Amino acid sequence: MTVDYQQLIKVIEFWRESIHLDELQDRDVVGAVDLKSREIIDLVGTRRSGKSSILKLIVKRLGLKDNYLFINFADPIFITNNDPAIIEELIQVFREYFNPKLEYLFFDEIQDITHWERAIRKLRDGDKFKIFLTGSSSKLLSGELSTLLTGRHQSYRVFPLSFQEFIAFRGVVLAGKRDLALKEKALLKHFDEYLSIGGFPEIVLTNNRELLKSYFFDIVQKDVVMRYDVRDKEVLQKMAVYLMSNAAKIASVETLKNTFKISFALASSYIEYLKEAFLIFDLQQFSYSLKTQHKALKKIYSIDTGLSNAVSFKFSEDIGRALENVVFLELLKRGNEIYYYMTAGNLEVDFLIKQGQKMEGLIQVSWSLEDKKTRQREMRALSQSMEETNINHATILTYNEEETAEIKGRVIQIMPVWKWLLSA
Repeated sequence: MTVDYQQLIKVIEFWRESIHLDELQDRDVVGAVDLKSREIIDLVGTRRSGKSSILKLIVKRLGLKDNYLFINFADPIFITNNDPAIIEELIQVFREYFNPKLEYLFFDEIQDITHWERAIRKLRDGDKFKIFLTGSSSKLLSGELSTLLTGRHQSYRVFPLSFQEFIAFRGVVLAGKRDLALKEKALLKHFDEYLSIGGFPEIVLTNNRELLKSYFFDIVQKDVVMRYDVRDKEVLQKMAVYLMSNAAKIASVETLKNTFKISFALASSYIEYLKEAFLIFDLQQFSYSLKTQHKALKKIYSIDTGLSNAVSFKFSEDIGRALENVVFLELLKRGNEIYYYMTAGNLEVDFLIKQGQKMEGLIQVSWSLEDKKTRQREMRALSQSMEETNINHATILTYNEEETAEIKGRVIQIMPVWKWLLSA
């Protein structure tokens, strides 16, 4: 055994007790998880997004008593004991000291164990346990995890809180559509806060915004620098700040290369690393030609508006982009296939929603349409894109304006982002 027997007992006891000591707020993803499936369940998302709490909620929902092992591998004891053999040792200790009838395994931040997939595959093939995993690398998402574990798993993405979860954490209960009107003033106030501090659960519960900077540096250090052995940490960090500060804008690898005086290949790698750590996402331009679509520049979005605000004053100044970033994240959470769209006249529409081969909808995001030039620009872009895609209904999401407009027989619904966020 690589670790002292008593140490492992204490670690197991600590994490079991944490489940009962923590006050846990419900999360939407818990209801989506297929708890009856015999396949491995993996929950993947950025650090601090609430994956540990979600695992604990699943333990409680299953009504488990003493037949489960819950371990968070971010525990300091595993820094020097991260060989995959430690997983079998934990199981052995649990069976000897706690309960020989172990049925459920809950492994949090599994990527912190070197070659973890070997141990998990062996446990899965033995077919004795129901296994739940969490990880903070996109490499654990469906495609690569299927290869590592030769299939037989279900993946769920975990994001910071949606606005619906945010208001629930704030104790707001909506009984129905009528409550949207009755509580509009309070909801708008909560939405302002949501735009400002974002949706990381601990930040929402404590309102300690200073933690956001430590989150950022923690993710960069643990999920990028250490994982990929990045030599120039300072350049990587500056690039991360730059991209999060310019969220909801088109990003060019060539521009990043010149700005940070690094090679094209290194700039591309850094973007991929930051995506794999879920700090940023990219959005492709839609084109009927896959070749054109692949070559087109991509838009970058941040994992959280609060995190972007914490590392950049620049992002805070452009509330319109923060609004767009929130919409992007919500579309991802809803599982939509999304792109941005450029018309033949080179007008941009923020989001094109696609389902299979069918174009489902177009969404434009604008803080306000009160300015005539802004309204004309947004309407013209949507009108042209609707003609080109043969979509008859589109949406403009604003801070707090609402109406229905019609152009050439096509309907454009204008509504507040906060109300759209709660429509799910």
